[in-house]
Amino acid sequence: MVVEILGRSLTLQSSMDPERLHAVAQMVDEHLRQLQKAFPASPLADLAILAALNLACESMESKEDFQQLQTEIDRRSRQLIKRLEMHASYIPPGP
Repeated sequence: MVVEILGRSLTLQSSMDPERLHAVAQMVDEHLRQLQKAFPASPLADLAILAALNLACESMESKEDFQQLQTEIDRRSRQLIKRLEMHASYIPPGP
């Protein structure tokens, strides 16, 4: 598959879905273009390193957010299970 990043055509091989790979390449291209506008005198290699660092930081933050959500889901699930168990073991008073 051929993608374009900063006007350069790159041929990539991947097991990733082509639409997803194209979306990833577009994200990298947009990120590099933003950095290029912010730092027009910087060499492309420096911009690529900055883009990699920024994207890695975003990825790490997403993983941390996911972990926090998973922890919260686990906590709430345990609370609900306890409530259900208490309700299931409740025997109403007889006549």
